[in-house]
Amino acid sequence: MPNSSFGYRSDERTRDSRLVESDLVYGAVNYPLLAYVPSTAKRILDVGCGTGSLGHVIKRDLDCHVIGITNSQAEAPLAREHLDQVLVCDLNRFDVADMGFFDCIICSHVLEHLYQPEELLKRLRARLSFDGILIVALPNVLFWRQRIQFVLGAFRYTDGGLMDRTHYRFYDWATAQALLALSGYSVIGARADGSFPLSRCLSRLGRWLDRAAVSRSPGLFGFQFIFACRPRGN
Repeated sequence: MPNSSFGYRSDERTRDSRLVESDLVYGAVNYPLLAYVPSTAKRILDVGCGTGSLGHVIKRDLDCHVIGITNSQAEAPLAREHLDQVLVCDLNRFDVADMGFFDCIICSHVLEHLYQPEELLKRLRARLSFDGILIVALPNVLFWRQRIQFVLGAFRYTDGGLMDRTHYRFYDWATAQALLALSGYSVIGARADGSFPLSRCLSRLGRWLDRAAVSRSPGLFGFQFIFACRPRGN
C-alpha cells in the first residue's frame, strides 16, 4: 500500500535509513517509512521525533501540521526549528488523551526504548482519526549480521544500532507483528529494509539481491521492519 507522494523509491537501501546518534541526539530521516505516509494527511504526530528531520521532510512535501514528541531536552529546540509543535515528555507515562486526533501517527525506532510499548500503542489507537494510519518502524534483532554474533557467543550492547544499550525490547519479524496485534491493530502494509551479504559490492545486481532477499526472508535479511496499521475493526 505505499503511496508515491514523496517520490522515494520503495527499494531505498538500508544505509539511507540508519539512525544517527550523537550525545542522544537523533537526526536521521527514515526514508523507506515515508512511502507509507498518506498524501492526504493534514495532522501528523511524530512520536520520538528526534531533531525533527523526518517531520521537516514531510512538511516540505505535504501541506500538513506536524507535532513531535521527544524525551530529550537537547533535541527539543532543534526539532522546534522544523515542526509546528514539540513536546518533551517521558513516553512511558505520557497521556495523549488531550492531543486531539491525527491522520497519521509515526513511531520510528522508538517503541523498543519503552518499558511497555503496547501501552503507548493502545493510547495512540484512540487518537487516530477515521481512516487514520499508524506507521511503526522497528529494528530486527535477528538481522543476519547480528545472528552471526549470537552464534559466536557474543551478546554485546553497543552505542546505537540493533543492540543499542538503551533498548528495553528486542523484536523479530513475528514478535513485531504480535506487538501490533496485541495492541489492537491490523497490519495493512509491511516491508523489511536490509541487505544480502556483500551486496554493496555488486552495484545494480546488489540492489536486486537486496530486494529479493528481504522479500523472501524479511526476518533474516531485514535490518528494520516497517508496518502500516489501522485500529482493528476499522
